[in-house]
Amino acid sequence: MNENRGDGGASDNNFAAEQKEFLLKSLHELDQELENGSLSLDDHEMLVRRYTRELANVTESEEVVSSVQQPKKGYRTKALLWSLGIVLLGAAAGITISQTSGDRSEGESITGSIRKSVSSQISEAQMLLGNPDRWEEAIEIFDDVIEIQPSNAEAITYRAWLNYQSGAEVESQIKAWEEVLLLESGYSDALVFLSISLSNEGRFDEASLYLDELRSNPVREDILAIVQQRGLYGEVYGEARYATIIENSEPTLEDLQLEPDIGLEAANYLLLSDKDERTVSAIKIYRAIIADFPTHPEALSREALLLWQTGDQTLLTRAVDQLDLAVLENPNNLEALLSRATVRAGFDQIGACNDLESINGIFAVSDLTPEIQFSIEKVSSTAECS
Repeated sequence: MNENRGDGGASDNNFAAEQKEFLLKSLHELDQELENGSLSLDDHEMLVRRYTRELANVTESEEVVSSVQQPKKGYRTKALLWSLGIVLLGAAAGITISQTSGDRSEGESITGSIRKSVSSQISEAQMLLGNPDRWEEAIEIFDDVIEIQPSNAEAITYRAWLNYQSGAEVESQIKAWEEVLLLESGYSDALVFLSISLSNEGRFDEASLYLDELRSNPVREDILAIVQQRGLYGEVYGEARYATIIENSEPTLEDLQLEPDIGLEAANYLLLSDKDERTVSAIKIYRAIIADFPTHPEALSREALLLWQTGDQTLLTRAVDQLDLAVLENPNNLEALLSRATVRAGFDQIGACNDLESINGIFAVSDLTPEIQFSIEKVSSTAECS
């Protein structure tokens, strides 16, 4: 009997979740229809109030079901988030829109005024993101936006991000981002914040799924910069695929579900980690890339450097052969040329200097990072290049 009751609770929760998803999407669509003029203001207000009541009832039903089950972490915060927001939603949709429309200049549309108001508020809040002392102020602005547009993905996303950065309960923010993705599938900001928070929680398999979705959608440059600066691809995929790498003697890219560029980042992360099998793991990834892309310059060069560092003469010979192939097939590739110069400097000084000359002929100094310039100077000194 107890088992049946437990199954019934799960079923109720699943049904409630489906209802919530439907109602959230419906609210989002109502806002869009109002903005594009396909829905009148009166119909919008009526439907928002109806869906608001239904969503409040769903939230209350979830609370009743959950009260007879084991409480879940973050449930109370989530319930507060939605119950308080839902109670105010009807009034916000009606009263706030009416107030906004009352301030319109002659000839200005209702939707245009709303967009302008929300847009300016979003911009104002975004200007505060870089100043932790004003995050509370930014959160209040996002609160105001959400009262006007309960399904505004940007406001919900960044309010949750600021709450997360401020030390608020993590699971509630994760739920907020997940609900944003119900409203706007593929929203890159929410996908990145979800990946970061889940990674910080050690939930790398979950984080990798959101990064998979991120990589399958167009992404803004500023979002890509966050991912790259954080080293998110390397950390998440390196951790998520580590068990597969260790368990297989020769894993393929298909086994690892990685593309070459992401595989390189995962290998770099593992090399810098404190894992016992970090070097072997990186070499396995490089070999998986080379198996599918035999002339891949970065994979060939990086594996060759690891082989060279062992000091074993047989492996050194193999490393030189790989670097020769990398340069032959990719004669203008900086990493291949510099890697070969680095290895040659100890036994073939003329060859090393020739590689540096090739680099100087292909790249302007301004194209090279300070780290690359330092490496070139170091190799030049070792090989005694003139």
